[in-house]
Amino acid sequence: MRRWGGWWAAVAVGVGIVTACQERLTSPAECPELCPGGSPQVFDTIVSAVVGADSSFPSPADWASGGGYVNRGRGTALLLSNGFPGSEDRPVYRFAPRSDQIAVRDTFRTFTIDSAQINVTILARDTLVGGLKLFLYRIPSGVDSSVSFTGIEPLLGPASLLDSIVVPDSVHTGTVSAVLDPTEVGRVAFAGTDSTLAIALRMTADQPTGIRVGSLTSSTAATFTSFVTVDVPDTGSVRHQSISRATAFNTFVTENPLVPVDSLLTVGGEPSSRAIIRFGLSREFLDSASIVRATLELTPVAPIYSLRGDQSLIQAVPVIGDVGAKSPISSDSIAIRQGTDTLPLVQADTIQFNVTRHVQVWQGAPDRPQSIFLRMGPSGEAATFARAQFFSTRSHAADPSVPVAPRLRITYQRSFRFETP
Repeated sequence: MRRWGGWWAAVAVGVGIVTACQERLTSPAECPELCPGGSPQVFDTIVSAVVGADSSFPSPADWASGGGYVNRGRGTALLLSNGFPGSEDRPVYRFAPRSDQIAVRDTFRTFTIDSAQINVTILARDTLVGGLKLFLYRIPSGVDSSVSFTGIEPLLGPASLLDSIVVPDSVHTGTVSAVLDPTEVGRVAFAGTDSTLAIALRMTADQPTGIRVGSLTSSTAATFTSFVTVDVPDTGSVRHQSISRATAFNTFVTENPLVPVDSLLTVGGEPSSRAIIRFGLSREFLDSASIVRATLELTPVAPIYSLRGDQSLIQAVPVIGDVGAKSPISSDSIAIRQGTDTLPLVQADTIQFNVTRHVQVWQGAPDRPQSIFLRMGPSGEAATFARAQFFSTRSHAADPSVPVAPRLRITYQRSFRFETP
């Protein structure tokens, strides 16, 4: 009887333990002393950038001297437009010199130009706008990076017109050509010691629009080919040859360049600008909050125009070390992907970047600067129609109640307080 009594006592103790804390598959566990108190709460807060610590690079002074991250003509494309809201642009190409003799059988011989061809590569266009036509004009061969819109535009008249190219509506990208026949090759003949051809382009279309054409940086610049008859008695391929000249220099000029202003944040343009924004979230907040989402909000000063069908990317990239204009940026693919936004045809409202990863990194790496770099997508710097200026912490809104300075909108949860057992 004593043995049976002991067994029932052990069973009773076991039942008491099980009923004190048991797992039920269809309902929450009943462990009051081990569970956090209260219900989860989600909060929203807006954090402004550090006043006076946001800035653009290059500065207005550096921009005026032609300095930038990617200078005009050094991007992956050149801009050409006609009535485009963002800018009015003209591409310029200067080809390598063409000698007045050609080597045949180890002897330099003269030649006669039979015809010539100039190839231009279209990288992007608004495919909904038809009637595209390109006009090629001969300009002085000494053209260089100091050229301006006011210096080029007066040269593009009937007297300097080489040829025109009608671009079919079905041609969205690719090479188009202007061919000069024997009656027209005199337009690309060289006089005296000048053996260099330089050209500038204009365009028309059914509506105001723009296109992007090839450049040296993307290995898609224009080419110039002369088809000649060599002064030799032979017939066939020896007499008939071609002389090809690649682009030696290219750029484009714009009528209304985007000029940096100290009180604004400039991103893009030519030469291209970038901007840095700095925040000062406290360690107490970062250590006690679980970040659900963080959004960087920027207010454009004026609408940002993009070419329809030609995506322009703008990026908010985290900074590894804050040393101003040359700050190294993170290679974190998640942060870069999250912080990249595709601009619409017209961006007039506040633009928002997902920077959740950026803020989470600040939580885990206290030594990482709370700085964000703004730039156009790497392939679009000095090569895209989208150019942006945003209000900074030094800007003043017409309506003081409307926030315009850079700001973070953070959604977060506070850490649970656990019961003491």
